[in-house]
This record gives sequence, C-alpha cells and structure tokens, in this order.
Amino acid sequence: MPSQVTVFPPIALSLLLLLGSGRTVSAITTTSQFAPAPAVTSTQAELLAHLAVKLAATENMEQSLPLFDRAVQIAQAIPDQASKIRALSAIALKLAAVGQTKRSQQLFDQAVQLTQKTSSTFDMYAQGPALRDVIIQIAQAGQTQRALQLTKTLSSNYLKAQVLNEVAASLANHGQLPQAKQVLLEALQDARGITGDYAYESNGSCGNDKFEVLSKIAGNFSLLSQFDTALQIAGSVSGCSSAAGQSTRDYQAWAFLGILSHLATVDQVKQTWKNAQTIKSPLEQSIAWSAIALKLVDMGERPLALSIAKKIADIPPVKDYTPEWTQLNFSTKEDALRDIALKLAHKRQFDAALQVVQGMTQSPQRAMGSTSESDIFPHPSIKDTTLGEIAHELAIAGQLSQALQVANSISDAEGKALGLIAIATGLQKIGQHSQASKLLQDLPLPPTPTKPNDYSASEPISHIAVALITAGQIDRAIQMAQSIPNDLTKETTLRDIGTQLAEIGQVESALKLVNPLKGEGSKATVLNKAASKLVELGQLDRAFQMASSMKGSPSSLQGSEKDKLLADIAEQFARKGKRSQALQVAETIVERELKAKTIAAIATL
Repeated sequence: MPSQVTVFPPIALSLLLLLGSGRTVSAITTTSQFAPAPAVTSTQAELLAHLAVKLAATENMEQSLPLFDRAVQIAQAIPDQASKIRALSAIALKLAAVGQTKRSQQLFDQAVQLTQKTSSTFDMYAQGPALRDVIIQIAQAGQTQRALQLTKTLSSNYLKAQVLNEVAASLANHGQLPQAKQVLLEALQDARGITGDYAYESNGSCGNDKFEVLSKIAGNFSLLSQFDTALQIAGSVSGCSSAAGQSTRDYQAWAFLGILSHLATVDQVKQTWKNAQTIKSPLEQSIAWSAIALKLVDMGERPLALSIAKKIADIPPVKDYTPEWTQLNFSTKEDALRDIALKLAHKRQFDAALQVVQGMTQSPQRAMGSTSESDIFPHPSIKDTTLGEIAHELAIAGQLSQALQVANSISDAEGKALGLIAIATGLQKIGQHSQASKLLQDLPLPPTPTKPNDYSASEPISHIAVALITAGQIDRAIQMAQSIPNDLTKETTLRDIGTQLAEIGQVESALKLVNPLKGEGSKATVLNKAASKLVELGQLDRAFQMASSMKGSPSSLQGSEKDKLLADIAEQFARKGKRSQALQVAETIVERELKAKTIAAIATL
C-alpha cells in the first residue's frame, strides 16, 4: 500500500527541515520517514505543535495533524526526562486547543507516567514539581476533574496549594465561579497546612514557600470578589531579605498588589489601605502604599492619596545592617514618592505633585573622587530628577514661569541643567522654539573636568551631553562629549549620544558616530539601535543590510543581539505580507532555536 503523502506549506517545510526532517522535497510522507533531529530539545517539539495549531485555526487539519505527529516524535526522542515531560504536556495542551481531546488526554497520561519514573538526571525531588506543572496544563486544557484527581497524589501541601490556586484561576477565567471558589478554598487550606523547612535565607537570596503561595492565593480571592478573605491572607504573610540585604522577596506587598489589581470601587481601595497600614517592613510599606495611592489618584481621591504619600515620607530611614540594605530601602521609598508625584503631574495637579516632592530626600553628598561603583546613592538624586520631570510637564502646560521656578530650586548643578533641558524640550513640543533656544543658550553647566581620572566631574557632563540630544543640540552635545578627558567616559558618552540619536529618528547622525568609536561593543550598540529604528520606520531592506554587516561571534553578546534584530526584521517582513523576504532573513539567524521560533512566528502572521 503506498505511503500517505501530505503536502506542507513552504513555511512548515522550512521548519521541518530546520528541526531535522530527513527529506528535502515538498511532499513529505506521514509514515516513519522523518529522521530525528540532532540535539533534540523541548522547544523544537513545542514550535511544531504551535505551527500545527495555527494551521488548524485555518481549518487545515489535513496539514495540522501530521505536524502534531512530528512534534510528538521529536518529543519522544528528547533524552532529558524533564524536558520530555514538558514537551509532551505542552503538545497535549495545544491538541486540546484544536479539539483533539482524546489525543490530548493520551499525551497527558504519558507525561504523568514519566513523572513517576526516576533516572540519573530525574530524581525524586524533581518528580513533584514536574507533576505539578503537568496537572496545571491539564486544567488549562479544560480537563478539570482529571487535574483535581491527580492533585491528590502530590506529595506536599505546597505543591497541592500551587496547583489548586492555578486551577481556580483557570476555572474563573472560564466563568465557572462557584467551582473556582471551592477549589481556591482548598488551596488556602493546603497552603496554611504547609509545615517543615519551607523558608531559607542565604547571602544572595531568600525564600518562603508558604508565604509565596499565600500571596498569590490572596490575589485570586480578590479576583473572585472574596475581598475580606483576600485581605485577611495578605495580613498573614511577610517578606524576607537575604543575609546581606541586597535582595528581597516582598510577599506581603505582592499580596496587596494582587488584591489591588482586581478592585474597582473606592470603598474597597480605602479598606485595603486600612489593612495595609499593618505592614511592618519599611520596604514593603513603600511598595504597597505607593500602589494604593496611585490607584486613588486615578479614582479622583487626591486628598487620601496625598495623605498616604505623607505616610511614606514619614517612614524612618534604614541606616543599619549593610550599605546595600540602606540603599535599597532609600531608593524604594524615593521611587514610591516619585511615582505618586509624577502621576499627579501628568494629570496637571502640579501643586499636589510638588507637595509630594517636599517629602522626598536628597541623596547623601557624593564623596570626593567617588565612582558610580563606590557611590551607592543616585546622583542627581531621585528628588532632583523628579523636579525636572515636573518642570517639563509644567512647560508643556504653558506654565513656563513656574517651570523655571521649579528647575531653579534644584541645588545640584547637574540636576538643574537636566531640569532646564527638560523645560526646553517641553517648550519645543508646544511650538515655543525661540524660548527654548534662549533657555538652552543660557544653560548653566558644571565646570569642565580637567583631570582624566576625575570621574565625579566627568559624569555630569556626560549626562548633560546626552540629554541635549533630546533638545536637538547635536553639535553641542558631541563637542561636550569630546571635551571629556577620561577616555572611557568619552567613549560611553559618544555611544549613548549615538543611541539617543537613533531613538529620536536621527539615524544618519547616529551612524556618523560609529567610526569614531573605538570599541566594537560600542559600535555594535549604536548600529543595533539604528537598525532597530529603521525597522520601526519600515525601512526593512536597509535594516537587514545593516544587521548583516554587524560583527560578533554567535556566542558573543553582539552576536546574540544581532540574531534578535534579524528575528525582528523577519517578523516585520512577514507582517507586511512579504514572506519570502521574511524567510530569507530568518535563514541568516545563527542561533538554532531562535531561528526555529522566528520561522514559526512567520507562519502565524
């Protein structure tokens, strides 16, 4: 009996060939004539399944099902057990999406069976998390009862709570609210039952499994309109920090953020604020309280938002533990106030915005001869840059006198110059070009550095030069950059000027700066930004030409960025209906999996 033949679309063929199919003809049999791809990965199988779903969406099941078959063949050949499980489960989920329920269930069963077998690379500690992930996808496929049955076989309350929380969210998204509430209550019960060694703290990180899952459950109770329960859970958790204080896990703040994302009434937000005042961690206070204030500003509740900003400003500074911990708390608090102030400024509530800024703090004075690595506090301070942004908004609103008053109140020379440049760009936006030119002409500048190693004097000139590009002062910016005596700072300034020029559409000017740059990395950064802008402007042929000329080995950062750029160009060609050019570009991508993803993406556009 002759083999059944399926004729695939050209793009499907390209992907099949890339993933290791043995035949190079346009008609490929669906019998066992595919050769397994070398270095098989779960991504390859998932990409074919993704393409199959897209073909099925066009009601082309005749071409879709053989691609699913090939995806399964690739998945079965994956040597790494955990990857094989992930691939089979992902394919099963995609099969369910196109109505192939029976085949989906069969593959899910295979994945479940694999989680029950240990090997040299898949021990007993990997079994539970792998089964958890499969069960979650079974629920996403709409096979809820099977998912709930399997959840009972999980070995820990932590894993059970994770699964049930995800199942509840899936049910809620499908409108099955009563069942979602019941499942979420079970998740909460399991989470509260977590015992044993569920928390850790090390020099670089920390974690608390119980609080992590409870913080997520709190958000889902809010989603299901179980507001009081959500707040109760949020009040029962707390964050953690690493032993050295340089990283945190802000579980309580995350719980409140999850709750906030589902609230639609002022009364609920006010109640959330009342409960959030019990937060003990200064860091989490800044995060959660700021989010509540921002929500209230959007709801028109400015007085309460300002009251919350005052509470944030009154949070005592943290000055013990480690310098990293001190800086983290300082910056988080200042960022929180900045976000509130700028939200108010964008709504043209300038007096309220400036009232919030009054509660902000200047960075400690920079030490003489310090560098960005040794000085942990931002300069100019977050307060000064916030004032500059408010001055910019005032200029756009036509309030030049007040804008200048705000900018001139900045004590830091660099911060003041940046604020005045921001005003000038605001004036340009509203057509006040002569006033902007006068302001830039009279721009006060910090002293020009004379010593090559005086980084603290060179850095402000660098920042101001780059900012001048936004005001159209290209020649002046380049002259300032060339005046910097420190070679490294000069190089990074010229590079940043080049990327800024590309960002504002001055591609030709950006390209003129490439040759003077000494470092290949600096040149690649500007070229990449210029090519990306050309893609944005629709000049795809030139962008491709530029990307092709970029140097860098496939394993280098430049090579990686080049491949990402080529992928973007290919997808944009596809969006314009130019699939042959898209495939031509995709074929030049070196990194194998990115090439496959790009070809699959082209097929869907």
